[in-house]
Order: sequence, then C-alpha cells, then structure tokens
Amino acid sequence: MSLAARAAGILLLALAAACAPAAPPAAPAPRAEPATPDTTPPAPAPPDTAPRAPVRAALPVRIAFTGDINLGTTTLPDGIPPDEGRALLAGVDSLLAGDLVVGNFEGALADSGAPEKCDRMAREAERRARARGRRWTRADRAAMRCYAFATPSALAGRLPEAGFTHLNLANNHANDMGATGRLRTTEVFDSLGVRTYGPLGRIAVDTVRSGDSLTVVGLVGFATYPFAYDLLDLERTRAVVDSMRRLVDVLVVTFHGGGEGMGAGTTPDSMEYLAGEPRGDLRRWARVAVEAGADAVVGHGPHVLRGVEFHRGRPIAYSLGNFLTYRGFSLAPPLHLTAVLQLELAGNGKFVRGRLVPLTQRPRAGPAPDAAGAALAFVRARTEEDFPGTGAVFEPDGTFGERGTGNGER
Repeated sequence: MSLAARAAGILLLALAAACAPAAPPAAPAPRAEPATPDTTPPAPAPPDTAPRAPVRAALPVRIAFTGDINLGTTTLPDGIPPDEGRALLAGVDSLLAGDLVVGNFEGALADSGAPEKCDRMAREAERRARARGRRWTRADRAAMRCYAFATPSALAGRLPEAGFTHLNLANNHANDMGATGRLRTTEVFDSLGVRTYGPLGRIAVDTVRSGDSLTVVGLVGFATYPFAYDLLDLERTRAVVDSMRRLVDVLVVTFHGGGEGMGAGTTPDSMEYLAGEPRGDLRRWARVAVEAGADAVVGHGPHVLRGVEFHRGRPIAYSLGNFLTYRGFSLAPPLHLTAVLQLELAGNGKFVRGRLVPLTQRPRAGPAPDAAGAALAFVRARTEEDFPGTGAVFEPDGTFGERGTGNGER
C-alpha cells in the first residue's frame, strides 16, 4: 500500500474514532507481580527465502522493423508462391533479429470465402449507379477494380520462421475479409507465437529480460479506419499514447497512412489523401505522438520509402515501403526499394543508435540485399529534402543519428 493510501486509511480511522460515543470507565485491573527477566539469547533469524521483485535496470532494447508484407493471395491469378513461400525470406532472415521484430501485415488470413471488401464496394457502386438512373449489371461488377488480399493460413508460418515476433494489423487491407477475417488472422498468428496489435483494444506489451532485470516495451498501431486507433484524431492520439506511456519503459508507435505510389516518397507538411480519402497530416501527427510520450514512430502505407527525422531526440521513420509483397503490389522503381530499420533504445526509451539496411524486392522472389545501396541513397535524399533541419544523418553503412549530436554525423 502506498504512503498516500495508508495516510488516507489512518485519517478515516481517526475520524471514525472521533465520532464514536465515549465508553464507560473500566474496572481497575489487578496488579501483576514483576516478571522475571528472560536471559535466553534470541534464536537466529531464519534465512530470507521470500521472492524478490525484479530489479528494474535500464536494459537496452533492440527492435527491427519492416514495411508492408503480403505473402500471397487467392484473389489473383498465380497469387500463391510455390512451396508455401519457404524461399521468400531466405536472403534476409539474418537481418530480422532483435528483442522484437515488427512488420505490417497487409491483408487477412483466410482459407475460404470471398472478400467482404469487394462486396461492400460493389453494393456502394450499384447504389451510386441507380441513383444516377443507370442499371447495374454483372459486367459492371466484373469490371470493378477491387484490391483485396486473402492469404492462405498455411503461409503464415514463414514469418515466425524468419524471426518476426509482432505484426501490425492497423491498415487498409486488414479488413478485406471483414471482422471475421480480422479475428481469424489474429487467432492464427497467436497460435504461431506472433503477437498482433493495431485493432482497437489490442496493444502489445512485452518484457525484455536479462537475469533479474527487465524492460517493459509497448507497441501501439494507428491508421485511419474505424476498427483501429485513429491517426486523424490528434487529441485521441495524445490520450492513447499518454496513457500507455505510464505503463511501459519503452513505447513504440507505428502507423499506416499517407498517399501511395511512385510519387509518394516525399512527406508533405499537410494533410494527405488517397482517392479523396484523408490519410493524415503525418508530420504533425507523428510529432504529437512523440510529445505525448512515444520513443520511436515508424510508418508504412505509401508503398515507397520516405525520409527519417528526429523530434525531441526521438526518431520518426515516415515509411518503410514494400517489404515482401508477392502479388498485387507494383514493384516499378522506386517501389522495389525497401529496407530493414534497426533501432536500439535505452531502457528509458532514449535513442542509442539506428541503422537502415538497404534491400531491393524482386518480383515474386522476395527481398534481397541491395549491394548498390540504392534504398539508402533514396532515403538519404528524401531526408535531406524534406527535413533539412531535423533529418537524420546517415553514414555510408546505413547507421544514422540525430544531427548535431555526433551520433551518426558524417
């Protein structure tokens, strides 16, 4: 019990005692004879065998992040990789190492059924057509472009085999199979030992242990959809991040937002849209998240790499692009460039070091090492252009730090 609670309890007892009626005087007690002094030496105290609470030391935490992942889909011709995708991550699994390894899973795990997303889109298109007095036909439905992803659950095991420990499910394809699909996806990954986070009420809290010491790490995911924490609501973002800050030692916030496509490598200082849908003022939102207590902010959604900046000493990576997207995602340059972001944070969340490992994604073959360093050059250029005063400073090997601190300075 805390000192404040104890004091409150004592005060209540005192008030109760003050309000009680006076008791009648007691009869005189008989006088006792003086006791004989006890000269027996005290017995030795028993050894202290009570369990001790772990010592809360500032253990550093290593976290690896990737961008968008889709292992394959039944909704496209030749959408499933051979041999259940066992070769897709063979060239980069050594980079997926850390206390936590985090990716963004685009789509839903499903072994049957049609995507609810396409049904919803068809109903809305039919409603609009009838409102204009036009008849809706099967040909209209067949011509409708619907990007929905249903990944067979047999492919899911490739991710923990490669090292992934956590997957974000707050994105625009997590709802392709509806609420049932989201639940199924969570259940399958749970059975494989992979933690998922992002949907409302689903926040990952884990401990990193070393001996008797531990560091508590929290992961919160944001997007722009009703089933997830909303990055369009700045005040709600501030409240969610602040409430988590009190419960953990290290707090990481991820997000899925922004425009998409080959021209989306720049991070604008304004609201972004996708087909008229607001997808966040990401600079403003990310800085709010840091000010509310996030130790690192990592983004995905544009399907292209973006720059990295620091705000109040905390790193913000605005997009890690496509990481493993077997079918349904364009890999035309620069969309084929990707990376693994490796962060080391102190036990109190302070940035220690970072590294961006450049990769390139080959069509239907998964990510591979980028010997030419094109991905790193791309991120460096976007960083210098978009964040001239706050951008990260990169070394030739991809290590980076905050400008003016000597950590990452060239």
